[in-house]
Amino acid sequence: MLLRNSPSKDPKKDSPLKGQGIIKDSPTERSCFTDPQIDKIRHCFPANTLFKSFNPTALSDYISETWVAFPVTPFLIGYSYPFPQFTESFFSLTGICYIQAMPMIWRVLYTLERIIEQEGIDLGMAELAEMYDLTTFGSHQYLFKRKAGEEHPGLKVTKNDMNWKRRFFFVKRDTIPDGKDLPKKWATHGRIEDPGRITLTPAAKERLLAFRKLDPEIRTFQVVTQDSQEVSSASVTMSICFEIRYADLANVKSSRKKTPAASPTASAPKAPIRGKGSKKRKASEAEDLQGLPLLRQQCLDYINEKFAEIETYVGHVEDQDRQIADLQQVAVLKDLKIADLEKELRATKVDAARMLINFDYEKHEITQDAKVSAAIAMYKIQLQMAMEAQDPTFDRSTWDVDGWKARLAELDDDEEAEEIPMLEGGGAGKDHGGEASRAGGDGAAKD
Repeated sequence: MLLRNSPSKDPKKDSPLKGQGIIKDSPTERSCFTDPQIDKIRHCFPANTLFKSFNPTALSDYISETWVAFPVTPFLIGYSYPFPQFTESFFSLTGICYIQAMPMIWRVLYTLERIIEQEGIDLGMAELAEMYDLTTFGSHQYLFKRKAGEEHPGLKVTKNDMNWKRRFFFVKRDTIPDGKDLPKKWATHGRIEDPGRITLTPAAKERLLAFRKLDPEIRTFQVVTQDSQEVSSASVTMSICFEIRYADLANVKSSRKKTPAASPTASAPKAPIRGKGSKKRKASEAEDLQGLPLLRQQCLDYINEKFAEIETYVGHVEDQDRQIADLQQVAVLKDLKIADLEKELRATKVDAARMLINFDYEKHEITQDAKVSAAIAMYKIQLQMAMEAQDPTFDRSTWDVDGWKARLAELDDDEEAEEIPMLEGGGAGKDHGGEASRAGGDGAAKD
């Protein structure tokens, strides 16, 4: 892969890749598309395109003034860069980056591009907006969602692609057409519908109706092989099996060509007996040998592809092992954190119990102080009443006997509550009046 044979460049213009923080730094989303794999899709770009060397720690949301990320999916299904007008119109309208489009979007756009070219239906963004809604999935990665209550306009476009998030690469902007104008940041609000820019005219309605009347087979997603023959996505597996069988056949035929090494004791082989069918056998063997180079090349291509898949799988397993180790470490830290929290919880419970005991003690002290203060106040009132009772001119009807009794009841002092009836009008007047009269009499006698 010729990545370092580019002309000298100004290091100030080569801005480094920077993460946007949209995708978490997870091993499951780091790049796994290596330099040998890039060599297989190099023909999909202009001749002078410069690819950035493989970096296993790169994430697809990296941004740069110099480099732009591309997904592998479109180039595996038949696209080449620059993309056709319909596809470019979609990305220009929505503002999303190429790497933000999930495989389903590329399959839908590719199917519509083929229909535009082969069926002559001039579809545009207005028709696309009537067919699908653009919705986000995960970390600002987008896919198409069919309209509610309607079937999928495109068939076989929703299959699952394994490991598609990790299959991406970076291309230098100034080596591809319009590379400097491509977005440098991921869009977070991409959409197709825009009332100010898209209007479904009567002509657009007719084109949309013509599209929906197409045969389902025409609206089915198909990939393109290297010999430009279109096959359905379901037949790709069959073609791979077909290549395997021919590769095995090539191995068998190549083994027939091997002859044992000569030895001193080995006898010379006998000359073949020429008969009537010797010419036919010779012709058939020549035809078989003519196909060997092609079969050998197919076998080598298949083996290289499988080795690349194995390498990717091994890297994925290593990433999984690292992730498991990280999870185990997180589990240990979690257990330690739980133990610390339990210890803090026990300490908190002890502090709470101690606070409740102190609160009850303080409450009891305050209650006792309040009772003592109230009792002192009542004693003062009783003393005042006794003094007023000794005064024969004092109006005893102004005494609030009921209020005093209620206060004493609150204090739960039965003895003090029993003394109050002595101060009531009848008994109080008699006893205290008699005492007062006796006091008066004594005083009169003294006088």
